Amino acid sequence: MKLARNILLVDDEAPWLRTLAVTLNRLVPEAVIDTCVDSRQVMNRLEGTDYALVLLDLTMPFHSGEDLLAQIRLEHPNTRVIIVTGVNEVDTAVRCIKNGAYNYFIKTDDVADLALTVRRALEVVGLERNYHRIKESFLSKTLAQPSAFNNILTCEPNLLDQFRYLEAVAFSPEPILIYGESGTGKDEFAKSCHQLYSPEAPFVNVNLAGISESAFELQLFGQLSQEPGKSQAGALHQVGKGLLYLNEIGDLPLASQAKLLDVLQQKQYYPIGSDRPYPVSCRIIASTQHDLLARNQEGLFRRDLLYRLRAHKIHLPPLRQRKLDIAMLINHFISLAAAEMNLAPPQQPNDLACQLKCYDFPGNLHELKGMVFDAVSRSDGIQLNISPFMEAINEHKSTAEHVGNSIIFPQVLPTLADMSQALIDEAMSRTANNQTAAAQMLGISQSALSRRITKKDECC
Repeated sequence: MKLARNILLVDDEAPWLRTLAVTLNRLVPEAVIDTCVDSRQVMNRLEGTDYALVLLDLTMPFHSGEDLLAQIRLEHPNTRVIIVTGVNEVDTAVRCIKNGAYNYFIKTDDVADLALTVRRALEVVGLERNYHRIKESFLSKTLAQPSAFNNILTCEPNLLDQFRYLEAVAFSPEPILIYGESGTGKDEFAKSCHQLYSPEAPFVNVNLAGISESAFELQLFGQLSQEPGKSQAGALHQVGKGLLYLNEIGDLPLASQAKLLDVLQQKQYYPIGSDRPYPVSCRIIASTQHDLLARNQEGLFRRDLLYRLRAHKIHLPPLRQRKLDIAMLINHFISLAAAEMNLAPPQQPNDLACQLKCYDFPGNLHELKGMVFDAVSRSDGIQLNISPFMEAINEHKSTAEHVGNSIIFPQVLPTLADMSQALIDEAMSRTANNQTAAAQMLGISQSALSRRITKKDECC
């Protein structure tokens, strides 16, 4: 199995085993529970299935729990073992912990505490496996499932590293947070994760930009009503064990952030009008174009939710940092535009990508796609019309020159005396205190400048 969710319960008491399985299914809904009443079958079961966790009784016929613990830790070091037994002996508990048990529980202990420990153990195993997967992926420099990224065109090393990272963490139960400016491909990365994680399960995209608290609760949790036709399934119900994509998480209202945090921590939710919790079994990915740490400092985003969301972080570079991809992306968009407009695809000029290397593409992929579609519509079917690109470059130069040559004033305007003194100080600084050169720069005589400087010194 690819996910660190599989748990094997081992106990020779069948009624207790059934009770424990039902309880863990309710309290840890993301887990996949198997049971075994015969200690002789345990190692064979571990050979056939990749279990993240084994809950093991100590006193059983044929093989004792301590013997199985030692054998599991030796042959399956990536599988954690929790002892759940009726033997309440301190020496036995200490010995089991020393021999590699993750924890030790008495059957009369609080089952909620056991469920919490089970969830933490699954998280530990998941983090360990992700670490090894990431390490192997980066060392090999290859992708196990390159087809999952067919929707993203790139040859940039930085972005290819993000492919390998996403592939490595795709099966972690923890959320993934994708950072990137608008138009950098955050939605496409979420779709790639869906292809890696659960391509047969649903993919549900919830856009949070401008959403209200009530609309968020209805869209995510749904509503139960006694009136026919009034009930509404929320995204968490629709997605099932698939992937839930929360687009623009930085725009979520603070009150809704608290509710989302509770979903992430408790792995359950309450539909509107229901007093019964429903389990959350999906994978969650969030994206944002904002700096969430800055929004937290502004009081707009909860710190606890921020750190809960960014267990795995992916940063997508803007198009201005993907110069190697420009020519390839233009050709891709030419093909799309020509097919959509039922035209023959025009040829991209050889020097177009070079001309665009100095352009920043503030709109990223959206802007480039719009340029290409405009260019194709203006083309003669042989050579791509480059007018839309040149217009954007010239507009950018004009704006940059205007900004560079204009004076930017503070919110509170300075007095004329302050402005005059600031100009003198700047001119003297630029000329290394040469009064003659500074006077020429200011358009006044050297004697006039000298008098102003003397007057300033006398005032001081």
